[in-house]
Amino acid sequence: LYDLMDEKVLVLDAKLSAPLCGFDPWQARELMADVDVVVHFAGLTDFEPDPQLAIDANIHGARHVADLAALTPSGRYVHCSTCFVAGMKSGTHAETITPGLSPNGTVFDPAEEVASLEVALRALPSKTDRLALGMARAQRLGWPNVYTFSKALSEHLLEVRDDVRTTTVRPAIVECADRYPFAGWNEGINTSGPLVWLMGTAFRRLPVRNSVGFDIIPVDMVCRGTLLATAAALRDEAEPIYQLGTGGRNRLDFERALDLSNLAIRRQHRKSEDPFTRYVLSQLSAFSADPDREYTLGVQQTRRLMEALRNTLKDLDVQRLLPPATYERHGERLRTQVRDWSTDARNHVRKLKSVEDMLRQFRPFIWDHDYTFETEAACALTTRLDRDELPLFGFDVDELDWRRYYIDVQVPGLETWCIPLLRGEKIPTDAPLAARAESARQKTGEHLVRPAAARLSA
Repeated sequence: LYDLMDEKVLVLDAKLSAPLCGFDPWQARELMADVDVVVHFAGLTDFEPDPQLAIDANIHGARHVADLAALTPSGRYVHCSTCFVAGMKSGTHAETITPGLSPNGTVFDPAEEVASLEVALRALPSKTDRLALGMARAQRLGWPNVYTFSKALSEHLLEVRDDVRTTTVRPAIVECADRYPFAGWNEGINTSGPLVWLMGTAFRRLPVRNSVGFDIIPVDMVCRGTLLATAAALRDEAEPIYQLGTGGRNRLDFERALDLSNLAIRRQHRKSEDPFTRYVLSQLSAFSADPDREYTLGVQQTRRLMEALRNTLKDLDVQRLLPPATYERHGERLRTQVRDWSTDARNHVRKLKSVEDMLRQFRPFIWDHDYTFETEAACALTTRLDRDELPLFGFDVDELDWRRYYIDVQVPGLETWCIPLLRGEKIPTDAPLAARAESARQKTGEHLVRPAAARLSA
């Protein structure tokens, strides 16, 4: 596979925020002259970034890649968005879009919205002010945050272009791979990671509503759905929008997700070498709680206690508290211990503040709104596959066994690839990729081997 990729893939540096992604016009025309379809999946996925960065990556970046697609003979363009452009609106969401109509029914001009927002942002000196403005503009039109706002505006602007034929792919909540490249593979901190991490600690009250659908989908299933949409685009048979989620045909709600997570976490804890984890935490179970009742979550209170402890330890004068003889014998060791405790308390405050922020950002999707996304377009393409093609390309959402996936794949994958990042620890090296890179270095003598994928920077 890697040899095939090296043979077929040409790696180019590009810049999303620049016109034509940084290529000179002649370079762009030459590059696009024999391209059959452009697939764009780069973007900024932070829920609350600096709004200008989100505009540059998710709106201008998508426009610049579409400009490249317009130079191809066919103008075919596959664009990756998100199901949550649905905004703050519960219910069933079809695979459709009405340009210039927001989730709360407001009629607006997408191009004017972007232009006026950028003018307003340039007048604000701080990221805090810019974020407040971006959030207010998003929520005024019915989107919960800057991320969904920017992705939705991009969809609206692409939909009215007549120089490209856009096929939009909308994944739901992308989680650990079910099968490829291997079970449990993940990259970075995703939506369920902080929730599963909290469930594995002493905090057991999670701000989720049991009846709300948790529309997670394995990343390799998203890739298969995207390939199906791209193949349909190549045949000029593609639907305008393909939503890739599980809730419409194989629903998982938070009540069941919590049950399966509890079971998987207990199994993980029983393998721990730490006695407290093995004998105490493994006996506990998490349950849902109302986020508006602060005491039920406990994160805020604990953060405040740790802040108070940190302040106390930071100002503690060991020499003043101890008798001179005791200080002479044990003072230096105690000063070091107090300093270490103070550092630990500071680190815990930072982690708890991060968890608070993440739970606040997730609230629209785990408590406030219940989404169901139709996925008929990708499922219809799956029915056209031959039997031997199904494992490789099928959007087989109906076949996903949640118990097997959550216990054997999802939670172990998060424990390996995601939760260590939340704890400030390193994650394992991708051994197959590292071995391949080392082999290539030995063959070529190069100090750096680029992966076979385009690097796009915002």
